[in-house]
Amino acid sequence: MKTKALIKKVKQLSIPRTARAYKDIHTVLLLWDASQDKSDIEELKTFGHELRKSGKEIAFLVFHPIKKLGPDMLPNEIHKLCCKGDFNFFAVPKSKALKDVLETPYDLLINGCLSDNEYLKTISVFSKAKFRIGPYLQNDDTNFYELLISPNGANPCENYLIEIGKNLSKIQ
Repeated sequence: MKTKALIKKVKQLSIPRTARAYKDIHTVLLLWDASQDKSDIEELKTFGHELRKSGKEIAFLVFHPIKKLGPDMLPNEIHKLCCKGDFNFFAVPKSKALKDVLETPYDLLINGCLSDNEYLKTISVFSKAKFRIGPYLQNDDTNFYELLISPNGANPCENYLIEIGKNLSKIQ
């Protein structure tokens, strides 16, 4: 969906969003684009597994920028997959698998894609997650996330994840 349509949809859906203290977060959805730099993806996976070690239930949602997933690309309990084919002509989620993920009321959603990706923004908008964190890339992003973090530094992904950890620990 285009940014203006997403902003309108956010207002229509009016999903209640609330911040939770880190100790009260039990379920986390971590999303990224499969075409991201491999080192960034490894950092995101490591971050997710660290959250798991601290007692959080983690689900990874990976967006593949292709029309259809291949027969060798199978989701499992932890790794969920989606592609352009999971969205209709207007880029609204249409597949049952993606809708099931979006209907799950995660305590926290983290968008790990540090570039502008309309599909991941759409997922953030339609998700029933109680709190959403995303990268600050443009002013319109304030409509899609409750907490925005600007990726910067020599390693933007690592810095982004460190800032997420710092900010989550501040929420009481």
